[in-house]
Amino acid sequence: MTLEQQPAVAQKRSASWPLAPAETLLLGGLLFRCLVAALLPSGFDESYYFFYGLNPSLSYYDHPMGVGVWSWLGQRLGTVPLALRTPSILSYTLALWLLQKATERWFNPRAALWAVVVGTFCPLLFLCGGVFLLPDSPLVLALAFLLWWLSRHPRIMPGSAGDAVGLGIILGAITISKYHALLILPALLAASLRRQENRRALGRPWPWLTVLVWMMAASPLWIWNIQNGWVSFQFQYGRTGSGIQFDPLGSLLFILTQVGVLFPTFFLLLVRMLWPERGRAAMEPDVATTLRWIVWPQVVVFVLLAGRMQVMTSWLVPAWWMLLPLAGDWLARREWKRWPLRFSRWISLGLLPPILLFAAAHIRFGLLEPLVQTQNDPSSQLMTPEDLRAALKNDPKLWKALCKADVIASYRWEMPGYLAGALNGCTDARFTVFGGNALGFAFWDPPGGFKGKQGVIFAPVDPNQPLHTRPFDPVIGRVTPLGLVQVRRSGRPSVMLEFAEFGPMREAYPRDGKPQP
Repeated sequence: MTLEQQPAVAQKRSASWPLAPAETLLLGGLLFRCLVAALLPSGFDESYYFFYGLNPSLSYYDHPMGVGVWSWLGQRLGTVPLALRTPSILSYTLALWLLQKATERWFNPRAALWAVVVGTFCPLLFLCGGVFLLPDSPLVLALAFLLWWLSRHPRIMPGSAGDAVGLGIILGAITISKYHALLILPALLAASLRRQENRRALGRPWPWLTVLVWMMAASPLWIWNIQNGWVSFQFQYGRTGSGIQFDPLGSLLFILTQVGVLFPTFFLLLVRMLWPERGRAAMEPDVATTLRWIVWPQVVVFVLLAGRMQVMTSWLVPAWWMLLPLAGDWLARREWKRWPLRFSRWISLGLLPPILLFAAAHIRFGLLEPLVQTQNDPSSQLMTPEDLRAALKNDPKLWKALCKADVIASYRWEMPGYLAGALNGCTDARFTVFGGNALGFAFWDPPGGFKGKQGVIFAPVDPNQPLHTRPFDPVIGRVTPLGLVQVRRSGRPSVMLEFAEFGPMREAYPRDGKPQP
């Protein structure tokens, strides 16, 4: 083919497929996430966050308001998992587009395309940020706006009122998304103040305007906690300040978990981005140093905390996300003829999507149940609204009791959301938690509590402790067994639930406002 023929071929390709590679990838990723979101039942956390959308608030006991907004928006579309996850699916597409624009401005279009590739296929990032109803979803979108802002302000320090307001709003959005992301704010400040000219700029009004706008944008968090005795911060401190001795094995297990949830090839790539390339550090743009200043504190803090407490795998999502521009640049400069890179690309981009789809299908339909016994398969404890509804309707007496109940309670905080989805349109009951750890449910009782009300309480079956023998507060009245329900997944038994009637309640259920962490 001659050089003169190449433009004609490119024009023909453009006519047959009008989208650019990056746009094609964004669209393909959107459709892939929709498919995964439609397959997967709601997780325990998602079941709980469903009630964030039913109880709009300036903030919540264990998370800021970001995920509550996403939950409320999803419920405008429906109560099935796909509807509830739609805000996450769409916001992640926008986040990837902002990532592309920022990386292209820092490096080049090829680097931007590779950054989007990693963000699209890396399991931890696209599941937490772009599929599940989790606080990470609004957080990733806020971080994408931060990348976009930084790409246009390489000095970091705002130089005008518009710059200050924009940065303040972005930092406020980060703050009201997830508490753990607060590490980003001092790290960003330190990255800025490493420049002498930025330290001198502190005498100008714009940095202080940024602080003012940030405090105003994050004010829902401060207002709610002032009204509730700073209970959110007490809860978070209670998780980290428990006085447990450091165990290096916990840190090692956390790192190994990151290898699995990121996928090994992506884990090696992103960890490699934590250090400058040998012999090339002087050639790297200043943004590389800035992003590493933001990321390193998160990595160090959470790896060390994992030696003292349980650290969730998603807590490092902000760190890995902020490394994507550097990963895109690194991949764009590689020589792909070398077999290790070709092999890793084939494994990551060719094999990973089918594996993830099969895993999602198994969680939904139990494809591996002939090989994995139900009691050894944690995914069997997840329920779809359809499966639970069908199981409940098999017991007309129980179904009638649920539909006429004033209150439906659970012994565990992660369970009411499943029942709320199954009973959608059948009941006007209020959902709550009695006994155990109530988390946010301790704050969502109506004024005066449920005095005089009666209802149904349920929990997964525990042969050693039936519901009517559990240590509920006597204010709920008499607890009478109502029946057992066997939920099935693709026709095979999965979850067994126990139901009991209670009430009428003698007075409001006692809430001290400080559930145990």
